[in-house]
This record gives sequence, structure tokens and C-alpha cells, in this order.
Amino acid sequence: MVTKELYIYGSAFGLPSLDANCLALIAYLNIVSYGEYNIIACNDAALSPTGELPMLYDGKNWIAGTNRVIAYLSKLGHNADKSLSQEMKAKSVSCQALADETLSDALLFSWFADDENFVGTIRKAYSNLLPFPARYYAPIDMKKRAVRRVQKYGGAIGSSGSLTHAEHTKIYDVARDCYRVLDRRLAKQDFFLGDSPTTLDAKVFGYLALQLYPEIPNPRLQMILTSQFPRLAAYCDRCRDRFLVSVPSPTPLPNIAMVSFLPSFTNPLPSLGSWSPSNWLGGRFFKSAPPAKEQGEGQQEKDKDSATAKSLEQRDFERKRIFAIGLGFLAMVGYVIANGLVVIGTEDDEDSGGGYYGDEDSLTLEEVVLLSEDVDEDD
Repeated sequence: MVTKELYIYGSAFGLPSLDANCLALIAYLNIVSYGEYNIIACNDAALSPTGELPMLYDGKNWIAGTNRVIAYLSKLGHNADKSLSQEMKAKSVSCQALADETLSDALLFSWFADDENFVGTIRKAYSNLLPFPARYYAPIDMKKRAVRRVQKYGGAIGSSGSLTHAEHTKIYDVARDCYRVLDRRLAKQDFFLGDSPTTLDAKVFGYLALQLYPEIPNPRLQMILTSQFPRLAAYCDRCRDRFLVSVPSPTPLPNIAMVSFLPSFTNPLPSLGSWSPSNWLGGRFFKSAPPAKEQGEGQQEKDKDSATAKSLEQRDFERKRIFAIGLGFLAMVGYVIANGLVVIGTEDDEDSGGGYYGDEDSLTLEEVVLLSEDVDEDD
């Protein structure tokens, strides 16, 4: 009986997950021949003990986060880097850090700061995975966080939350430099550090796959890879054929329709898809009009028809979003009252010492603790 389970963000674009870290861990499990396990399309990082996905349950322990899972498995003997020298391990760590910073930012910019990609493809991809009503507000929260992170590369955050003047961004030059470093490291080898794949290959594949394979309106990263770094594109194809060939199909997590917008007491840490009062209520009912674009008369005429179609779709999305938020608020109030988190008492109750105010020992909270080994020092 299979007791091992891997909890990830669900599949999209022909890949088992639309999250780079989840893809990286799936690739790593293939590299170390982890054995049989079930994949659960969780889609809610609030269920994780650290507020992040992927999360592995090996029959005894729960471990969340790609680096923590890799460190945990390495201690158990599932080490993809065991044959590397100390020098090669150091090179692997430096290249992983480069990928985690640069390729991650490039992906966030392409998916969320580029409005054409976000509205046309990315928002729909996440909405298809999320339960109601999270599908109407979680992608917007993800966009806001991503835009704040990549704004350092150029552009300014407008009143609508979008990145204006994004044409001046440096992110594509930075991504190109990263591709160049990786291309030189790969050279004519099958994998970055030799003939066998390692942790570095799993990490880089997670990012490259999401930059190369999704069909999005503005596939600039895809074009850079295929036209300027065909060796990296061929490498990504090779990794896909090897790492994903025997991956079990993700199974939806049952009965989580209400989880994504109820407060999580076992895991209060913020995450892209998790609930918190401040980011749930802030800016949901009133929005400033987006700033007018500075453009020529010819460009205005060119965008007229597409803007009309987008406005109709946007209004329909906003109506559904407000309805979902209202229903979520009512569900939250019902949850709080039903679980006794708010108690309405009378003056007589307080004077007589009755109820929760008079008897401190009458209320107890049961804590659910997910067991996991502390492997932070190995991350």
C-alpha cells in the first residue's frame, strides 16, 4: 500500500504543476528513484506547516518546502549529489542560488507584471485550480506580491496595482545573462555537472519548463531561449522526457472548497495562496481607475477593439469576484461563531462570573501539530 504523498500546486500547460518548486521536487524524486508515491493537487499553501508547497508526507513525517524536503531525503540516503566532489558541490550551490533569484524573478515578471500574459492566460490557469471563492481573489493577491518583488528591475507600480512603463525593465537582460552562465556550464554535457542529473538539474528544470512550454500571449522568455540558447531548450526537452515520464497523475484534494478563505490556526504564515485578514479585505471593494496610457493616435485606434472586449470580460470577472468575497465573508463569520471564537455575553453573565469571561479554564483549544524533522540547518 502506497503511503507516501506529495502535495503540490496542480497541473497546467501540459506539466504536472504550474509551480517551479513543485516541478523541481518531482524531478528530484525521479533522480533519486524515490519509489511509489501519490501526488495530491493541494493548491493551498495554508495547509502546509511552513506556509509553502510542495509538501511531502513519507508515512511518518510532514516536510514542506523544496529545500527542506531535499535535505531530509538526503539524510535518509536519497542524495542526488552524493557522487560530487566538494568543489562541484560548491559550484552547484552557486548556480542554484542564481536560478532561485534570477530565473524566479524572470518568471514572476513574465506571468504577473505583464498584464497581457496575466489577464490572457495566467489568471485563468490559477483560477481553474483554486476552489470558490479563492479563484476570484487569490490570483490578484499573487499579482500584487509579484509586482512588488520585480519592480526593482524597472517600471513603477500604478494605482491599479499593475507595473507601468514596464518596457524599460532590465529583467530580460538579467535573465539572458543567467541563461548564458547556465549554457556555458552545460556545454556539451547531458547535464550541468556531468552525465548524471543532480539537484542543480532539478532546480533549473523547474524554472526553464515554465518559461519554455506554456503558451502565453507574450512569450518573450521562450523566444530568448529558443533563438539564442537552443542548447538550453534542448536540455529542457531532455529533462522533461526523463523526469516526467513516470510521474503519477495528480489527484485533487477532496473537501477543501472552504479551506482557502477560512483562517488557518495551524499555519498562520502568509503565502501566495493563503488567507489573511489584511490582504483579504484590503482593496477589494474600491479600486482606482488605471492611469491613462501615453500613446499616439494610431496606437489608440489599434487598441480600441481589444480594450472593449477586455473591459466586458473584466466587468464580468469583477462581479463574480465581489460576489465570491461577500460569500466568503459570510462563511468566515459563520465559522467564527460556530467555533466559539467570539462569545456574546450579557452583563449578568459577567457579574456572576459565568461564561467564558468568568471561568478561564472552561475554554480549551485543541492544537493540531504536523510532525516534521528540523532540517533547516541543512537548507
